[in-house]
Amino acid sequence: MIGVVLASSTFLTTRVHSARARLRSQKRELAAAVEQIRELAIRDELTGLPNRRCMLEMMRLEHARAQRSRQPLLLAQLDLDHFKAVNDTHGHAAGDVALQSFAQTVHGCVRASDLLARWGGEEFLLLMANTHPADGTRLLERVRATVAATPVALPGGMQLSLTVSVGLAELAPGESTAALLQRADAALYGAKRLGRNRVLLAH
Repeated sequence: MIGVVLASSTFLTTRVHSARARLRSQKRELAAAVEQIRELAIRDELTGLPNRRCMLEMMRLEHARAQRSRQPLLLAQLDLDHFKAVNDTHGHAAGDVALQSFAQTVHGCVRASDLLARWGGEEFLLLMANTHPADGTRLLERVRATVAATPVALPGGMQLSLTVSVGLAELAPGESTAALLQRADAALYGAKRLGRNRVLLAH
């Protein structure tokens, strides 16, 4: 009788341990799945950069911080020149490669404290906290020159040259993020009108 009880107890203990192990494994899998979903919600799938949703939230946070600290905040809008021609001439797969290459090139030029995000299509935003316009302009000129000097290797051995136009705006006292973005966008279109492949600071 004692042997039966011991055997039953051992069996139940083993089952409990096995169930706990399964629960721990399922919990880890669930946590990994939640983290993957969170990353998908804030990352652009093609370039791996933060997406529009993430950038909007970071703009909100940095705007509040800049207003409190009275430190400068810069927002740059970057747009690849004649990108429609890339898709029309080489196809959308080549366009995707060009966007990935551009994102990597720009990311390699900016500072760890800067936030680069894909805004949509061939448009990107760069948020620079605690940065004065002269310093931001120098950084963006380096970005512009590096992009122009870095050919994109397309499938099949072909190389593609890219250029980028940039509009830059500094947050004004009491200005909203929407107004800041609008001024950066207007500066971008000004850079396009002046011939593209240039950085223009909004005034």
